[in-house]
Amino acid sequence: MMRLPGQQQGGSIIANIFFLALLVYAVFVGIQYVPQLIESKSIGSILRSIHTDEQIEKNTNERRVSDKLVRLLQMNEMDYMRGSYTVQQYDGKVTIKFSYERELDLIYKMQKIHYERTMVLN
Repeated sequence: MMRLPGQQQGGSIIANIFFLALLVYAVFVGIQYVPQLIESKSIGSILRSIHTDEQIEKNTNERRVSDKLVRLLQMNEMDYMRGSYTVQQYDGKVTIKFSYERELDLIYKMQKIHYERTMVLN
């Protein structure tokens, strides 16, 4: 097949600019979201660690769980999360509940994302 000298070979400049703009937007949102995802995964890891420890020790009480939670938050350099959780004991069970919000700038609006994790220890 022969090509004529004036035929287009590839995308137009407008298509390339549009693709580049989408890529930059995805990176912009990703740079904000990835730290939030890591923070959420770290909290999940802390809760799993407490659950494992309490299964081994079998002496669960609200004060001990709260102290352990503070230590694990300090180890993970997450002291700023101290006001984001509650530890309650009721009927022999200890409940840990993390609840907090983060914002994600989507350029056209600020999107609030609510994170909540709960764990019940026997």
